[in-house]
Amino acid sequence: MKSLLVSVDGSPNADRAVAFAIRMAQAVQGMKVIVLNVQEQLERWYAHGLASDSSREHLKQQGQAQAAAARKLLDESGCPYEFLIVFGKPAETIVQVARDHGCSGIVMGTRGLGELQNVFIGSTSFKVVQLSDLPVTLVK
Repeated sequence: MKSLLVSVDGSPNADRAVAFAIRMAQAVQGMKVIVLNVQEQLERWYAHGLASDSSREHLKQQGQAQAAAARKLLDESGCPYEFLIVFGKPAETIVQVARDHGCSGIVMGTRGLGELQNVFIGSTSFKVVQLSDLPVTLVK
């Protein structure tokens, strides 16, 4: 089955990216959407780091909450999808999961920053475009 990865973080831009991914997936027979929420590995913030079951559970709950609106859109559309929560650096993880799942492309929202701001801030979407050998569609 062909698949399209869409990265979600709970933002309105991510929800618009999901809506766009749904339209793309519905246009291609047998296309599935992979909804990915990346939780950064912030070991220093948790006692015992991510080895602690409670810290991992907290981050998983956060990922579930951040993806709730996206999953609702997909459920309502009837579009087949898979939901993943993965720990890691966002840009690198998005690209790696897309590769690992043999995705045809990546769809993600932007924060609407200008080019100059992206250079200084180093947004996740900018990094994904730089790292990915797959087509990346950015949705405002």
